[in-house]
Amino acid sequence: MASAAAHNPGNSHQPNNAYTAGLPAPPRILIPPPTLNPEIRQFDGSNHPSLEHMVVSSESSTLPTSLQDWKYESRREAQQILNHLWLGPLSAARTVEFVKRENITLLLAIRSVMTAKAKLLATQLPGVRFESIDVSGNQELIGQFQHATDIIDEHYLSGLGENCPVGLSIPINGRELHAYQRSYFQASRCLPPGGKTLLFCESGNERSAAVAAAYVMQHLGGSAVQAIQHVQSRRFCVCFDDSMKWLLLSYEPIWTARRQAYVESRSNGQLSPGQPGSGGVSPLRGDKKRTLEEYDDEDGESPVQVGNRPSAPFADGEHDTDMS
Repeated sequence: MASAAAHNPGNSHQPNNAYTAGLPAPPRILIPPPTLNPEIRQFDGSNHPSLEHMVVSSESSTLPTSLQDWKYESRREAQQILNHLWLGPLSAARTVEFVKRENITLLLAIRSVMTAKAKLLATQLPGVRFESIDVSGNQELIGQFQHATDIIDEHYLSGLGENCPVGLSIPINGRELHAYQRSYFQASRCLPPGGKTLLFCESGNERSAAVAAAYVMQHLGGSAVQAIQHVQSRRFCVCFDDSMKWLLLSYEPIWTARRQAYVESRSNGQLSPGQPGSGGVSPLRGDKKRTLEEYDDEDGESPVQVGNRPSAPFADGEHDTDMS
């Protein structure tokens, strides 16, 4: 009986998944392919505009997607992600004709520390500002996303000059900027003269693309998947591997919490909007860390003072206080 049951496939247990000897890995993050018609796509069922509807161009109310005209040679050029933000390779940052034609006034390089030492991505054009964010690995990018956002926003507002409205400040709210750009466009049939930035790395497809996606996610208030899809719809050759997708997905709740805390602080009158060019700490990054002398917790207690040096209230090992 037992032998017959063992050879009967209907009575035997079948594995749900194939056995593997490899290391466990996080699940894949699937990005929907970008659509060719941005006018009909909505990311959710709410009445809020989609990411494409939040973009204004000098030709129309919506910046058209470039997938219809995408060619293999386009990877050597830069593509417009937002009205004031371009993404491309090093070759585009060194093309004087392109920089002048698009009126780009800031080149922001995302490069590795070793590349920075060799000055491989360093480029300087007359009258164009150059900045760089140097990281030793892709995992360090998550700590630089907000810094890159501050640089891009500050440069845009500085380019507005006297045209900068009172309510528009760092950090830039994408919906407020969209409303301002649309009203300005309807009045003068052109976009306001804000500072434009070209984000670039060696290929324009990896580190700089991740920074562009993080900026879109914060600027337009979308999710990580939506931001990646938006960047890919502009520059079709970008490469987001699973580790980079998880990095952006991990950053999403971080910036959401920072934005919520900042909005609540503004509504309570605890802080005023940041001003461009002030040189201070971004409201979304928080204040500087307190020193021991400035330490004061919610109960009003300070560290235990031992001589002239503050110490922790508890110690271990041979420094423990004998309570017997």
